[in-house]
Amino acid sequence: MCNQFQLPSLADIKKYLVNDLKLPLEEPHGNLPEECSVFPKGIAPVLLYKNEHLELVPKTWGYPSPFNHQKVLFNSRIERFFETRHSMWDESFAKSRCLIVASQFFESGRNKYTTAAGHQYHERFSFHDPDAPLTLIAGIYQQDHFSLVTTAPNSVMAPVHDRMPLVIKPSELRQWLFQSFSSLVDRSKTSLAAAKLPNRK
Repeated sequence: MCNQFQLPSLADIKKYLVNDLKLPLEEPHGNLPEECSVFPKGIAPVLLYKNEHLELVPKTWGYPSPFNHQKVLFNSRIERFFETRHSMWDESFAKSRCLIVASQFFESGRNKYTTAAGHQYHERFSFHDPDAPLTLIAGIYQQDHFSLVTTAPNSVMAPVHDRMPLVIKPSELRQWLFQSFSSLVDRSKTSLAAAKLPNRK
């Protein structure tokens, strides 16, 4: 499961959203975190459609777990919304969708390696949208928390992991934020670039 993404600088986010995509973005209020690796329980600005405009709002990655308040649930499977069985994500999928703006995200692979000191670790890969300067990822939110939305992997992700973040193309931005999103579940034809990270010593 995806548990790390790289947050771009606020200047790069604004340039992409306002200059490149021509979106009516509200000027952010207060200081926002920028240019850092974000992990579960970390804070990142997410893009919301709120009160008829777009804005970047800082939220914490992960919903508090209903079973253990020391833990968070940071990924949500999009298929859960279409199941008849109720889930904790239903209301957020229906009414509170957002976009995570990243320069890249990371995933652990299936292969394991052993360091000279005898420590084992999984291979790591980075991924990004090859057709855009930044990568848009579907998210949902509840109050001050957000969750990254995942779906079935495409051919690029499948050799690495059995799930992938639901990457949103710029032309699909409005559809994800406030329209029907059923056609976005299948990402098999969505382009994605992968790079294996250097092995640890």
